Amino acid sequence: MISDHHFDEIERHLLRELQTDARQSNVALAKKVGLTEGAVRRRIDKLLKTGKFRVVAVGDPELLGLQTHAVIGLKVELTRIEQLSAELARMRELSYVYETTGQFDIIVVGFFASNDRMREFLTRKLARLEGVIDSDTFLVMRTVKRSFRWGEGIDPIELEP
Repeated sequence: MISDHHFDEIERHLLRELQTDARQSNVALAKKVGLTEGAVRRRIDKLLKTGKFRVVAVGDPELLGLQTHAVIGLKVELTRIEQLSAELARMRELSYVYETTGQFDIIVVGFFASNDRMREFLTRKLARLEGVIDSDTFLVMRTVKRSFRWGEGIDPIELEP
């Protein structure tokens, strides 16, 4: 049996459909997943209330004037990792904050208006955080794929003929 914190098959199907087009009607969704419109509405309301998913608009960073995209690896004092993660999560420049294993303890992803703004972030904000031992910044040269369709890796692999 699947626990409450996992998606069941219908919820996964609803999510896939909404990831493709979040503006489609509950009537259209009901036809695709084999439920009534009311059942779809209740399912979506429950998913939103429980935080299993959110419906948001995602803009292209470059079109929003954020020309510089960086991935920053941080080595930190492990006794401060939770406090540092919380501090980093509050920074508006950062879109992702990950606690990781391997070469870095925390990896963050940031979008900046320019290289100069990134430099200001690195020298005025990041460098002043207590507990950061070292950092390594990777400037993204070109984005080849940006997808928000998480979880597709658990679906069966479709092989092309």
